[in-house]
Amino acid sequence: MACAIAWVLVLVPEASAQFRTPREAASPRVGTGCTLRVRSFDFGPYVDGNPSSILTSALFELNCKDIGTAAPVVSAGPSATTGDYQNRRMNGPGGSQLRYQVFTNPSRTIVWGDGSRDTQAIIASGTGEHRTFTIHGELFGNQYGEVGRYGDTLVVTVSP
Repeated sequence: MACAIAWVLVLVPEASAQFRTPREAASPRVGTGCTLRVRSFDFGPYVDGNPSSILTSALFELNCKDIGTAAPVVSAGPSATTGDYQNRRMNGPGGSQLRYQVFTNPSRTIVWGDGSRDTQAIIASGTGEHRTFTIHGELFGNQYGEVGRYGDTLVVTVSP
């Protein structure tokens, strides 16, 4: 059983879904599910050509009911813009794109993904229904783009 949650990099503060097996797709199980809340994940303003990367972090709050004692595994899909884990980009105005990455560790060396292509999922350890973890982001320096809002979508999957 897995639960997929679409996560828009900058704008979605909370998403929820229920665990279902393929056989149960037409009727979700009552009382079994997760809610994922993201505390602000925003790179803030970016100045064209700035040689320094912009770093950010976000606290994720995962609340799961009736999924057993195993720690949920939380994985992130590739960039919706590029279809790639290692080359994530946000779309902006006029076709502009900015490269970024999300990581599982503060030193920003382990790319958050599903365990494929040199990525790693997060094991939401802890006890009880409420688990927290932090994701770290980097908007790379030395980029140029049109002025405006940029965003990308990552599908976050929670597996019990």
